[in-house]
Amino acid sequence: MKLNKTKYLLGLLLFVLALLAIINYRTPFFRQDSGNWSIGYGASFNYPDKIEIDSKAIYSIETLKAQNDSTVFLADPFFVKEKDTFYLFFEHKKTKSNADIGLLTSVDGKNYQYRGTVLAQKFHLSYPQVFKYKNDFYMVPESKRANAVLLYKAHRFPYDWKICDTLVANVQLVDPSIYLSDSLNIMVASDYAKNMYVYEADSLFGKWKLHKQPIALIGTESRAGGRFLADKKGLILPVQNFTKGYGYGLSLYRFSFKDDSYTIKREKPLFLSANKNIKEFNAGMHQLDMQRLDANHYYYVYDGNRLNSDSKSLNVWGPLKWNYLDFKNWLLQNGMAL
Repeated sequence: MKLNKTKYLLGLLLFVLALLAIINYRTPFFRQDSGNWSIGYGASFNYPDKIEIDSKAIYSIETLKAQNDSTVFLADPFFVKEKDTFYLFFEHKKTKSNADIGLLTSVDGKNYQYRGTVLAQKFHLSYPQVFKYKNDFYMVPESKRANAVLLYKAHRFPYDWKICDTLVANVQLVDPSIYLSDSLNIMVASDYAKNMYVYEADSLFGKWKLHKQPIALIGTESRAGGRFLADKKGLILPVQNFTKGYGYGLSLYRFSFKDDSYTIKREKPLFLSANKNIKEFNAGMHQLDMQRLDANHYYYVYDGNRLNSDSKSLNVWGPLKWNYLDFKNWLLQNGMAL
């Protein structure tokens, strides 16, 4: 009897150690010291299966700091091309507590000039998705500290942004990504519990409400990392991956909407991730805005962060929780509930 109990305890110990090893492989208990975001850009003549990061096509912290010495980092890039100019909007974190929305412009998509701050509020702003809708320009930034998802309109593009509507009220959501068309109007956004929610409306200014399938993703890939890209098969959404820390990588998910439902497929795991050979992105990447400019021309902007040092910090509870959430997501994607 005593021998059986010993075998049982030894078996349990081995199981726990194996489980911890798997968890540590997926989501390491030791987190790297990273931060200090920069922005990159590039182009392709067709839809890229892989983006090759060009070390010469980066607008770095150092470059922006030379223009504005209060710069801490620049991140979350979104662009629009209007006539012959690229307008690149980004989160500009300065030495003050809240970030603003900054602007870079370029006539060739290669050489960017800093144009200053285009939007500042009393609360933190980031993730400035700018888009053209019925001949006017709008922005849906992350405005969680305003306790709402806010819609801004440019009265003198690319400047003079003012709130024109509240899309979702009384909720704190991060990284809202919106898609509008004649037949489909949707928006995804995530909460701090690592749930990605899907909202729908009959138009930009309609009533935005949760989809009947309200939760799309849960866990370590549950936060949008860029604009929806439409193709013949449906919609592609960049989704952040933080299995090895916040800002580690980015996967591409396909959303297919039909009637009142939708399906999701993880199409390109870790489409972008840390690039050890480029110092600006040697810790990770977490944002991509890719758009088709014409039949054979794609343009994209992205961001990434760098390692601050070789030191690491221990985080035990986080990986345990994240793997539990990933298990819940597996159940969700397979039509089961926990």
